[in-house]
Amino acid sequence: MEPSQWLASFRVMHENARRGSLSEIDQKKYTGMRDELARSLMSSQGQPLPEGVAPRRAFSVAHVFPIEIGGVTRTTTREVSCQSFTALVSGTFKEGERVSFVMNLSRAADPLSGNALVHAVVRQNVNASRITCHFEALGEERLARLETALFDAAMSRF
Repeated sequence: MEPSQWLASFRVMHENARRGSLSEIDQKKYTGMRDELARSLMSSQGQPLPEGVAPRRAFSVAHVFPIEIGGVTRTTTREVSCQSFTALVSGTFKEGERVSFVMNLSRAADPLSGNALVHAVVRQNVNASRITCHFEALGEERLARLETALFDAAMSRF
């Protein structure tokens, strides 16, 4: 199948999944297609697939989601995966620090909230740092919501 045909097929499956109208068989096929697309995106970006992680849970997308970190810092994400997010912040954060977050995945849905561990802090200038935070125990329901939002963001580029 041509890549453009495959992508059109994926788009239809993605929209049907968002509506909740996939049969159990189609849901399994769609999950496999998500892994295939994620694997392809990671390969094109030169990202290795972490061992033991499904591609659809490992790929990242550069996307702007409004986020509040630590209850006080409001900013936007730069890059997001089901494992972590990166954001430019003006506050002071330390590696290893646990922070709360509230991320708006869309205007229509409740925000995604939880805790994350600050993994890296890179000073950008006097007033800003780029932080990478790893999500802590999101649970399947929140992971599924995040995964869908990431595929929405990826598909918006095609």
